[in-house]
Amino acid sequence: MTPLLKSITVTNFRSILGEVTVPLDAPVVLIYGQNGSGKTSILSAIELGLTGRISSFRRVDPAYVSHLVHKEATEGRIAVAVDSLNGASKLNDLVISSSRVIGNPLFSGVHAHFYSERCYLAQATLSRLLEIYEYEGAHRSKSPLTKFVKELLGLNYLDALIDGLHRAGDIRRLRVPLPLYWRVRKKVPELKDSIKSDAAERERVENQIKAIDDQLPKKLDHLGIQADVMMSDAELTRVIESRQEDKEFRRLAQYRLKITATTDEWQTIRSATDPVCLNKAEKEASGAHSALKTWKLSDGRALENLLTQLSEFFPNLPSPNVVGPEQARSAALAMVTAELSRCSATLSKDSEDAATIPTLDQQIVKAREHLAMLDHHITKFSSDSDALAQLLAVVLQHIDSDDCPVCGRNFSEISDETLDSHVSKRLTALSKNAEQLQALIRERSNTSQIVAETVRQRREAAVRLMKDVAREELKLRKSRLGQLKRALTDIAQPMATGEQMILAADKASRRLNELRSQNQRGSTIQATIVQIARDLRLPPSGDTESVDTALERLQADITKRELTLRARQSTLRDALEDVRERRTLLGRRTEITNTISAKRSQMQHLVVAKKKARKRIDQAKALAHEVRETRARIVRRVFNDSLNKVWRDLFVRLAPDEPFVPAFALPKIGSGPVEVILETFYRAGGKGGNPRSMLSSANLNTAALTFFLALHLSVKPTLPWLVIDDPVQSMDEVHISQFAALLRTLSKQHKRQLIISVHEKPLFDYLSLELSPAFPKDSLITVEIARTMNGETLLEWKSQTWSPDPAIAGWRRNLFL
Repeated sequence: MTPLLKSITVTNFRSILGEVTVPLDAPVVLIYGQNGSGKTSILSAIELGLTGRISSFRRVDPAYVSHLVHKEATEGRIAVAVDSLNGASKLNDLVISSSRVIGNPLFSGVHAHFYSERCYLAQATLSRLLEIYEYEGAHRSKSPLTKFVKELLGLNYLDALIDGLHRAGDIRRLRVPLPLYWRVRKKVPELKDSIKSDAAERERVENQIKAIDDQLPKKLDHLGIQADVMMSDAELTRVIESRQEDKEFRRLAQYRLKITATTDEWQTIRSATDPVCLNKAEKEASGAHSALKTWKLSDGRALENLLTQLSEFFPNLPSPNVVGPEQARSAALAMVTAELSRCSATLSKDSEDAATIPTLDQQIVKAREHLAMLDHHITKFSSDSDALAQLLAVVLQHIDSDDCPVCGRNFSEISDETLDSHVSKRLTALSKNAEQLQALIRERSNTSQIVAETVRQRREAAVRLMKDVAREELKLRKSRLGQLKRALTDIAQPMATGEQMILAADKASRRLNELRSQNQRGSTIQATIVQIARDLRLPPSGDTESVDTALERLQADITKRELTLRARQSTLRDALEDVRERRTLLGRRTEITNTISAKRSQMQHLVVAKKKARKRIDQAKALAHEVRETRARIVRRVFNDSLNKVWRDLFVRLAPDEPFVPAFALPKIGSGPVEVILETFYRAGGKGGNPRSMLSSANLNTAALTFFLALHLSVKPTLPWLVIDDPVQSMDEVHISQFAALLRTLSKQHKRQLIISVHEKPLFDYLSLELSPAFPKDSLITVEIARTMNGETLLEWKSQTWSPDPAIAGWRRNLFL
């Protein structure tokens, strides 16, 4: 069954305040209302309920949802009912808040897109329809018109195939999608160059092998090695290594070191063998020792005597024979000086103590006399004056007349002074005595401390005071030490001279011993030269040959032998290196040969794969060319026979006097994408420009309206509905009458459900008459929208069904009779 819009209920939506329900279950629904009454709101609510969006609002304001609820309400609702949709009746309920729409629309995907693009023409969209469809954006191939034509003709699949095969048109485009093919295409010449380079490398290795094979026999003959032709490189290497003469090199090196050491030793001792030098050294040593002996008998003995005297005071004095005379004298002088300082300090302190004791005795006597005086004064004031003063202070509080509170007697009988005045004076005197007593006690305490401190000082001084015998012994010790210090000071220069004599005697003795030792080593060197010559199988040195000449002869012979061995060793190393290098080169040649073979096999495989890939690329090119030709044929046929024919028929029907007829321009079909644009044809022949620049405002609206109808009629009616908001804004009477006839044709013949809104009452009445039911089961619903005094939306609707006209029925009966 054909899907049918059944009803819509709108609550507090845009300009609609309150709740209204509009019945839609008729082939034609006409809605009338003045501007602002809510016609567009009802049609927009239908789109929102079906698709979940309002396309005309979204184009101008992406945040349009926040303005959908009526300003005097906080929430809106929309409920759309559809009958016979996919064989069932469906009803949805959307809740609209200030920020979002809650609920699910009836349509999604293809149905939602079809309704917004092919079924609903909003009033705001009508004036901009051609502009919207021709909007180029980044490219014409992205415009809505182009997308529609592709969808209509099924070009999306062909374009997708062309796009997918586009890279096959140029080999450079395959770099990214087919990296493996590109690597193979690049790898084949690389392998060719690599094989060529490897072949050149193999030829170079073979030349090196040939050069070694030519030189090695000569080197082996020079070494006296007979190499067998069947001998392997490993066996030849063992033979050459066995001829190494490192042992002989080491033996010669040992002899060279021995000769060098002998030569150095001979250079050191050669002057010592002179008898004149030896006699001179003996005389110098004898003179030095004789002078030292004389010094020891004079100044040296004086030092020993002083040290013997000092040993009485200092038993640990250093010996001059161990540390030297000057160091022994300096150490003894330091000890004597320290002891003299100690004796002087002790005697000085003893003199101070002897003079201090009488003074301290006088201070003690005076302090004790002062203590006795203070004790006397304290005894004088030591009565109970303090306790009595406290008692009188208590009694004074109870005296309020001359009567004594203690004895009861009248004090005025014995004195003219009042009792409280007398007691007050007495209390004051007692208080002063108490203060004086406290001061005396404090002074006595301080004096006692002074006496104790003075007694302690006197006791310590008495303890430190030396006895007369000890004092005299210390004075005698100090006197003797002073004499010894002066004696040590006086012999300072002789001790320095003696120190130098000792050093000179030691140096002369060491020199004499060295010369005597070197004279003995010279004989040893002669024996060493004879032994080396015998070991080297050289003639021994004669009586006339000097040591220098013999050493030079031995050194020259060893140098000659080393040169011969080095030449032989160099030849051995070269031969061994040649054998090893030939073995390495043979392995390298085998490796290169295997590599060339593997690369040739790989290259053959890649060439076969490249040919197969190239064949497929050529097939893809041919397929892309065939697809482009097919697309071109489809576009030319459909544009000429379908799209332009429908649009032309509709436009000419509504605007029969317009000389320019809008049409789809036949796109240029090539390798690029399809780009659809609009143009006009002049009825008398020739082409015009874009409809927006060639048509009047009224005919431009007519072109837009017929363009929308042509798009709707050019595709399969997924949803056979046409919802148009106020389509006759700029039409004259002729356009309106033609439009009404067109609507009737769409409804009665093409079975489209029509929902049309107008804002003029005469036009509404005219269309109600023209679209009235014309056959059984045909119906018409008219809806009038108004507002009450308080702004609420008021809606009245009527349903018209078909009924036979009596006059026409009677005329037909008479005609047949």
